[in-house]
Order: sequence, then structure tokens, then C-alpha cells
Amino acid sequence: MTQSMHTPFGQADCESELKVLKSGYSKLYFDETPFNSAAIEPETYLIIGRRGSGKTALAQYFSFQKVIDNPIYIDVDEPAIYQQVLSDMAARASESREIAIPRLKKVWEYVMWCVIFGHTRGESVVIAKACDETCSTGRVSYLINSVINSFLKMLSEADDKGIDTLIEQRLNDDRVDAAKAEVLKIADRRPIIIAIDTLEKYDVHNDSLMNAMAALVQCAADFNLNYRDEGVHLKVFMSGEVFPYLEEEVVQNPLKFIKDPVYLLWRPKDLLRLISWRFYNYLQEHSLLRDESKKEIRWDNYHEVLEKMWIPYFGEYIINARGLKEQTFAYVLRHTQMRPRQLILLCNAIAKRALKASRFPLFNDADIVSAVKEEESRLASEIINSFSSVHPQVSTIVDALMKIPMIFTGNELDKRASQSASEWPHGSYSPARFRRLVAELGIVGRVRRRNDEAGYIDADFEYSRRERLPITHRDECVIHPMFYTRFNVDFNCPARVMPFSTEREGDEAER
Repeated sequence: MTQSMHTPFGQADCESELKVLKSGYSKLYFDETPFNSAAIEPETYLIIGRRGSGKTALAQYFSFQKVIDNPIYIDVDEPAIYQQVLSDMAARASESREIAIPRLKKVWEYVMWCVIFGHTRGESVVIAKACDETCSTGRVSYLINSVINSFLKMLSEADDKGIDTLIEQRLNDDRVDAAKAEVLKIADRRPIIIAIDTLEKYDVHNDSLMNAMAALVQCAADFNLNYRDEGVHLKVFMSGEVFPYLEEEVVQNPLKFIKDPVYLLWRPKDLLRLISWRFYNYLQEHSLLRDESKKEIRWDNYHEVLEKMWIPYFGEYIINARGLKEQTFAYVLRHTQMRPRQLILLCNAIAKRALKASRFPLFNDADIVSAVKEEESRLASEIINSFSSVHPQVSTIVDALMKIPMIFTGNELDKRASQSASEWPHGSYSPARFRRLVAELGIVGRVRRRNDEAGYIDADFEYSRRERLPITHRDECVIHPMFYTRFNVDFNCPARVMPFSTEREGDEAER
């Protein structure tokens, strides 16, 4: 396992780390993340996370986890390969959502079995016979593309009444039934895990594609219920930016089809342990560990990790750009939206400055403050970009927040909203929609607790919740620190905004 000198905290995305580390990636993966055990539970079939929250890394974990012994792992990635044909298929299914989703659900079930057959065809002649010309031996995403495309061609020749019959014939073919039975025999010996990723960005106004995604969720719910006890486990990863729209507007009967999803919502203490584990591995490999870090570290103990792996290198306190003293980890973390990718980017930027000044692996205030200042605009742009399909023209819409005060009353958003009216798609603007948008992006949060004496403000942000964060004109609101540079924020308050809970001064980053 070798990380570059310029990325001592690892790559910011899992795909790059897999290319660099290959099989050594499993050594870098932090086993103590809070989602591992929940995600591998047989009842779990739906995992939801925003961009950079670790969906791809968690999918890779299934390939080397130790809970399920010697599994057959099938990774369905690169969904962009079959997105267009999937959208075309969904458009052909029906104009009525009530008809289209059940049809597409059956198509997804057939697709899942084709994926399994394609992966296990060498195990059984019966399974091989069930693999038609669409079950290629190439990459799984191309297989899915071929299967859906074959459905599309078949349905283009059928009238509306005949579509259901054709789908049922495919799904209940005798060869398919026989192959399923063979697969379940294999799964009894070697459980099968299928991890299917979906696109990070979807146009929520594309009814066909949203129907297809809702059908996948509904298929996963039934598929998991039917086959998890027989050793076949389906894990679907959904975009946290898009999922609320599926749940609120598209999925039929959410209480039935959305059961106990795992949300990739990170806590400060877990992010500290994750980033410290990565740094520890790098320093150990390059014989750079300080004496404090060479002692045994209990990685499940937040305080011990802080004392032995963070403070010796970053220092305990920092004087920030506004001349305020605060805990170093709290300072770095509050300029993120609590996602591993963002924290890795910031820490690598800090390390780059220290390397240039020949201080590495020690970091001073200037390294930390300057790096955070430089990177926060990039992080803010990444967040805005991740919603560009959900909210057309989002970048120019949120420009209405330029020079907004750091802390303000909710009715300020209504004033700002009117300045964005011309940027919205025709007929879609309203002050309520503007408030919802800035909350959804995590730009604006709602004050929960304020301690002027200690100098901090606790705020709730939607990205850390499973549900929406409603903001009214009466609420006391704040701008997230990540967006200070992006919007040239007016610092009308000397306090620090903490996008996580603080019970008392000096304990900002623990909870």
C-alpha cells in the first residue's frame, strides 16, 4: 500500500484509490466506520448518501468484509453506461406512473437475475442455458445495457396490453426458473452480494428516469425480502441529493418499499477516526510517526485518537482567520458538510503547504487557515454542482445570497429570493422554493443553540438529517462556513458557526 507524498490522507475519491492501491485498498479502509455493520445486515437493501459521503467505498467493503464468509461479490457500477437505454425503456413502459413503475419493477427483477446468471454461468450448465445472447461475459454495466435494450426492442413491437405478457414470459421462462433454483443452491454454499450503484445526478423532472429509479427501489425491497434468507443479498446505493424526491413524489407506498434505509450521515468523532487512520497508515509506512502515535491506539476511542493522532500533528487549538481561538479539528470540520471526501481534500491541502515549507508532518496555524480558505470555494462549488440536475440554473439562483449576513432572520431569504426570480425555469419560482433550495444545498441552516459568551452558534443543516429542514421567515438562520468566500458573507457576529452539536465550549468536535 503506497500513498503519494502529495496525498498523505489518501485520494479524495474511492475510484482513484482503487486505481492507485488495487488490492491494497482493503488495508486502508477503516473498519470502524459506523455504517459497515448496518449495511451488511440482511435486512438492509437501501443505502443513501450525498456525493462524497462514501457510497463507493462502502460498496467495495462488501468485497472484503468478514461477516459473510466467502461470498460471491457482484459490483454493478458505471450506471451512466445504461442510463439512456434505461430512460428509453421507462418512457416506453407507460405514460401513467401507476402502470409504468410496476412494469419497470419486473424488468429490474429480470435484470438482477441476468446479472447473477452472467456471473455464475460457469458454475452450472443449467444457469448457462438461461443466459441468452444478452448475458455477455463483459462488464456488468454493459450486460445491463444489453438486457434492457433487448426489452426495449421487444416492447417496441408490442401494443400496450401485450407489454405485461411479454415481461411475464421473460421473467417466468422455464429456463429462468431452473437457473434461479441452481443459483440458490450455490448461494447456500457461497452467499451472493450484489451492490448496484446509481448515478449521483438525476434530472428529477425526467419522469421516465425517476419512474425507473422508483421501480429499482421497489424491486430491491421485494427482492431482498424474497431471497435474503436464501443467501442472495441486494444492496442499492441511491443519491442523497435525489432520494428525497423519489420518496416524496414517486415511490408508490413508501412505508412498504422504503424500510430502514442506511443513511451515510457521519458524526464528527467518526470522521476524526477515519482521517486519523489514513494519516497513521501513511506515517507508519514512511517511518514518520511521532512518539505519541507509536503507542497502541484504540481506534474505537475518539479521545485517544484525538490525543495520539490529531493533536501531535495539527495542534489542539488554532487562531482562526478572524482572530478567534478554537479547537483545530472543529475548525477544519466546520468548513465541510461532514463528508469524508471534503475532509480528505482539506487535510491534503494542509499537508501540501507544510511539505512546501518543510514542516511536514507537522502543521501550523498558517498551513491550516490558508489551506481551508483556499479550498472552501472549491468545496462550495462542488456542492452546488451536485444539485445542478435537481435545480436548473442553481449556481445563478444562489448568487442572490451575495454579501448576506452570517446570521439573519428567515425573512431575509424572502428578500433575497425575489432577486433570483428571473433565473428560475418559467413558472417555478416562489419564495418558499428558494428557502427550500438553500436549505437543501446546506447553504443555510437553522440556529439550534447560541452561546455568545463562549462564542459559538450551533446550527442544524439538512445534509445531516434524514428529513427536510423547513425554514420559516421567523427562524434565526446562519450561512454554512464553507460558503463564506463563495458569497462574500458579511460577518455581523463574532461567534463561530458550528454545523454540529456542541454541548459546551471545548467539546465542539466530539458529538
